[in-house]
Amino acid sequence: MADPKDLSQFRVLITGLDAVCRPLIDHLLAKEQILEVSYDLEKLMELEVSPPPVMLIFGPPPEGVSLNETAQVARMQYQTQPIYFLTSIRTNFNRKDIQKNGFTDAFLIPIDLDTVKQTVKDELSKATKGAIRSYRQVQLVDIRPNETLAFDTYMYMPVNKKHIKMSVSGDDLDQSQYEKMTKSQMNSVHVTSDQIQNFYEFTAQKLVGLQKGDGLSETERKERMTGAIRNLMSSVFNDSSSDATIDAGRSIVTDCQEIVKTFIVSADEKNKWYEKMLAATGAESGSYNHAGNVATFGTLFSLAVGLGKADDIALAGLIHDMGLADVPADIQTKEESQRTKEEEEQYRKHVDHTLSIIKFRKMILPDSVTKAIAQHHERWSGTGYPRGLAGSRITIEAQILALANIFDHLTMTKEGKARMSPAKAFKLIYEENLNHSSTASFDLELLKKFLVVFPEES
Repeated sequence: MADPKDLSQFRVLITGLDAVCRPLIDHLLAKEQILEVSYDLEKLMELEVSPPPVMLIFGPPPEGVSLNETAQVARMQYQTQPIYFLTSIRTNFNRKDIQKNGFTDAFLIPIDLDTVKQTVKDELSKATKGAIRSYRQVQLVDIRPNETLAFDTYMYMPVNKKHIKMSVSGDDLDQSQYEKMTKSQMNSVHVTSDQIQNFYEFTAQKLVGLQKGDGLSETERKERMTGAIRNLMSSVFNDSSSDATIDAGRSIVTDCQEIVKTFIVSADEKNKWYEKMLAATGAESGSYNHAGNVATFGTLFSLAVGLGKADDIALAGLIHDMGLADVPADIQTKEESQRTKEEEEQYRKHVDHTLSIIKFRKMILPDSVTKAIAQHHERWSGTGYPRGLAGSRITIEAQILALANIFDHLTMTKEGKARMSPAKAFKLIYEENLNHSSTASFDLELLKKFLVVFPEES
């Protein structure tokens, strides 16, 4: 095997990436790992690379060249390597068709930003047999102390961007360490990508022994939900007018409802809402994670206080931000404080973009779902957007969706950011509204209802 320290042995062939996608690759890979070639299929057929590239990443082809031709030529040259398509242009982006053409997968930036990062890291880990490490988040509930594990576990320190080994394969998690993590409301650990299959086999055997449910670990359930949301978004983003029919729109809504039914908590779990909320917090960043989390948190919050239509809030949560796909990537990846006035105006249009996509795709949704999406950035004080609605003009579903949205952003695991517990996040939201009434996002009386059900942090 090649020396993993010699990164030039693990190169990635790239061609035709646009001005948004190219910096992403520069950030993910070392300079010596990048092999950039011109988008010339004849030259690509004659190109000999030794050793072969780990993967190939193509951008939109030049005029006169089809993606189908690109995939065919690339696959003739590289029969076993993964071949990916990467673009920041939503027009004509149809993930299923691109995959049918022969690409391993297709990514739309920035909504697929975190998915691309994980995919590239996983491929490099596979090529180096784990010498270049890639990590996957797994739910702590799937692992118990005093169980012999067939994989190493790591604790992720987001501020330092480091992984610290907690246990080694053949050992178990220390009881005191496990209790310390649960007490700190940390609900996940990390496993390296090359050992993730060992984790799946471990949890499968454990669930068979327990004769539990459908045999899916919470980690796999979360992954399947994220995958289902990505498939849903891909079908929505297809901008072909020939597919924008009443039947197609009905099919998309049915898919949304199926995700809610299969993966989002149900009303019979009302008494477990806080436990379920803790299990969902701390997810890693990503558009699909965020959509699933907001749907989950919105449902749980609705059940906790007995307000709003929980299923409608879940449905709204899944699609509330899909209009961001029509906001320039360089704008939406900035923090609000970094955006100029003009950039902020463009960013705020994502709410209307979402409603336009719903209309274009002929998605017939309950009125409470549409209003929740349209109003989830409105503020009780009237200082929100896009309409500047105030007070009771904002529906209860929209308020709970907005609360879930902010809550997820606060508790999500992000590089360079300290973890925030659910109790601390809610306290921050409550105090922000209490002390700044002129810009308050929520009805204080609504937040007081959550104060009653939200346990204080010990």
